[in-house]
Amino acid sequence: MKALKFFILSLMALTLSCIARGQAYVDSLAHEDHEIAAAIAPYPADVRTAILEASQYPQALVKLERLQGRTSQSFQDLVSGYPREDQQALYQAGRYPELLSKLTALGPGSPQADALTKSYPEAEQKDIMTAYRTHYADIVKMNDLYQSSQKSMQKVIAKYPANVQDDFQKIVAMPDIMTLLTDNIDVTVGLGEAYQTDPTGVKQHLDSLHSQLQQQNDKDLAAYKNQVENDPKLQEEMKKAADEFAAQYNQPDNPTYVVNNYYDNTPYPYWFGYPYWYASPIWYPQPLYFHTGFYYGPSGNLIVCGLPSHLYANWFFGIGYTHYPALYHNYHNYYAIHNTRVTNVNVYRGFNHVANRHFTNIVHNPPMRSTEFVNPGNRITAGRSIAPVTRSRETINPGVTHTAPHYNTMPVQHFNSAGFNHFHAESFHSMGWSHAGGGHFHR
Repeated sequence: MKALKFFILSLMALTLSCIARGQAYVDSLAHEDHEIAAAIAPYPADVRTAILEASQYPQALVKLERLQGRTSQSFQDLVSGYPREDQQALYQAGRYPELLSKLTALGPGSPQADALTKSYPEAEQKDIMTAYRTHYADIVKMNDLYQSSQKSMQKVIAKYPANVQDDFQKIVAMPDIMTLLTDNIDVTVGLGEAYQTDPTGVKQHLDSLHSQLQQQNDKDLAAYKNQVENDPKLQEEMKKAADEFAAQYNQPDNPTYVVNNYYDNTPYPYWFGYPYWYASPIWYPQPLYFHTGFYYGPSGNLIVCGLPSHLYANWFFGIGYTHYPALYHNYHNYYAIHNTRVTNVNVYRGFNHVANRHFTNIVHNPPMRSTEFVNPGNRITAGRSIAPVTRSRETINPGVTHTAPHYNTMPVQHFNSAGFNHFHAESFHSMGWSHAGGGHFHR
């Protein structure tokens, strides 16, 4: 009897401890600096629910990450020996797995292939046909690799309820979310525990944060637009900086002129990975002008749609800022006003993270020569180019020393800020460019 009583008391204590621990996770989600909550919140409610459901099964996420590592390496081994143009064509064709199956079924050199690709974005048709005509055998291998990966994923998730399987399918189709969860797996575990303990509370918090982010985004965007519209010098530097940014990325044509502001938002598949030559993680290929935060309308007027992306910010604060003092001053003012708060919760955290790192480094590590940063416009660095990317999974930012995030090493109360802000190289577009009169964002 004493033993039974002791067992019951111990079980009650353990239960209360688990409840208290779970509540602590829920409470922690209420803090504005809780990075994963701010990263999830911008997405639609159905996507947020899928993330929460999947976070309860971290062992499945880890298995899928390992599967992705193997399949993406196999894909890179397949294409790495070809010239960049051919690799680009194969990466683009890989964005449409259903098309890979159809092209494989046609066999090589079929005249029906042209008609088959007509339903796909015009900008991608040339690459798709190049891949089919010159690399049919590789198209077949890519299709086999993709289908094999899908079957392996189904085996991993088959033991879970049907709705959970659907949730995994949804987030695998959004590879930026998968990398967010797996790159920060210990934080994901905490999120799953919080959701298990209080699903209603966690959902309500994310709903509230979603609304706050939308309101803050609209407010910041309106203020930024107003400032740009009333400063001709700032506009001129924005245009010149955009052109230099484009030239650095081997796109010498004007990157911001828009005739039709629609684009296809199909990502590179999770199983293949994004092209290794991207200086920042980009799962959703987009026109280069999207990264600048503005475009030219039909009449040639400058239309601001958001702050620059993580990719553009890395370029600007690594190289470009030395040439554009007015733009640099504008970004510094924005940073000074928002500082830490906006870095944590605003949808432009990709830009804010890089700005924060840049200006914090100047404060804590002043340059040896006093003239070097007093007026960035006086320090012109000519002839610098973007450093080559040598490893596909490591983010190498031009002009910035940065290493890939460490996995599974941080305690729950700390966050892999690199992983979260790399994620926002993508999520920047889901809200910031939603005002861009025609951009499609199917997330």
